[in-house]
Amino acid sequence: MYLHLYFSTNSTQYQVFLNFKFKKLYYQIHFFCNLANVITRNKFILLSMATPTTSAHSDVLSLWNSKNILNKSNSNRLHVESNPLLTSIFQMVRTVPVVVDVKKMTQQYVGVDVEEWWGWKIEEIFGEGVLSYTKLIHPSDLGVHNLCNKLLFYILERCSTEDKYNLNILLNFKLRKSDGSYIHITQSAKILELDSDGSIRSLLVLLQENNTLSDSYQRRYIRFWGKDFDGRLYEYLPDVEDLQQIELPSKREIEIISYLVSGEESKTIAEHLSISKHTVDTHRRHILQKFYLKNTGELINLIHITRLLDSSN
Repeated sequence: MYLHLYFSTNSTQYQVFLNFKFKKLYYQIHFFCNLANVITRNKFILLSMATPTTSAHSDVLSLWNSKNILNKSNSNRLHVESNPLLTSIFQMVRTVPVVVDVKKMTQQYVGVDVEEWWGWKIEEIFGEGVLSYTKLIHPSDLGVHNLCNKLLFYILERCSTEDKYNLNILLNFKLRKSDGSYIHITQSAKILELDSDGSIRSLLVLLQENNTLSDSYQRRYIRFWGKDFDGRLYEYLPDVEDLQQIELPSKREIEIISYLVSGEESKTIAEHLSISKHTVDTHRRHILQKFYLKNTGELINLIHITRLLDSSN
């Protein structure tokens, strides 16, 4: 196993890449840091997750030193046991890694103790498997959670085995803490194992707090993307309990969005792209219309939640 840590930066953003190899499999954790957040709140936004490029359920658990969970005598015992380096990283970005047995609807592994963050003991939030966890989702967000699952199975029916392993799944919702208050969560998932019939056996799920959103923030999104899979983005419409597919931004729009997220103004963006300020302002209006948004602040929230600037697998 080896580790490679390096930084990439521009005027207001930092990116941190942690690369490592384990049992001939390559992993990457990619962090995106807004300098203002680092200075004022010391919060990081996790854009992508550590996952292998092939099926490697046991390798992932071994990487996190979860030897006990591979022992049959301990297979039903929930516990927190993780590689110290990865534990420190997940704690830094307020992210809980979970390995889910989809067939049994139980958590096989939880990588961070959430009692200090959310007030729940591990048995309280995960003791009854997926059921105990979903009970804590805000009632108004159960719809987006259920629709995401239905959409996932629809997409999987049309994916090759390789595409399934490369698929990224993301949605956001609110989760209840033990004191009754709610926190915003962005949930990312990737498939670890498939059965012989192509159905999911196990998932790696990351539950990340999103402290950049206000308590009143109501928008809920679902995103699917992968190496050779055309990405899809949806917004949940609670009034009709359905999803609205959103057209993905063009390459030029992505360029402009990346500058907007960095805090750049239209004039500066125009200079960077060698186009007129009027053209930039036109693109900005079209981007807001495409996403059904009112202002740049709402756009930045959408980008942080859906990680649209991260097109990697």
